[in-house]
Amino acid sequence: MNPVTALYGWFNDNNAYFLSSFSELEFKDSGRGSACVNLESETHIVSVCAWNHACCLDIQVMEVKSEEASYPHMGDCASIEEFKSHLEDFSARLKKESSENA
Repeated sequence: MNPVTALYGWFNDNNAYFLSSFSELEFKDSGRGSACVNLESETHIVSVCAWNHACCLDIQVMEVKSEEASYPHMGDCASIEEFKSHLEDFSARLKKESSENA
């Protein structure tokens, strides 16, 4: 498994949650060893990008109102297991925050 495949699996595994919480969602595969998931809600814009080269993962979250960005993870992962762990941690964080704001 490579990072792009892992990102696609993560997107599909969380699709029901994404559809219920975000007004726009997209999985975009460059076809050149990279892919991005883009999510938008009234309060946040989320970009999760993966590169097969160097097992790289970048996660950016921008709060729409304040225009402040946070970066829960940026850069190389030591293994595909670490890559997948960052994705799972991030989806758990999103779900926790959305349940607290409900």
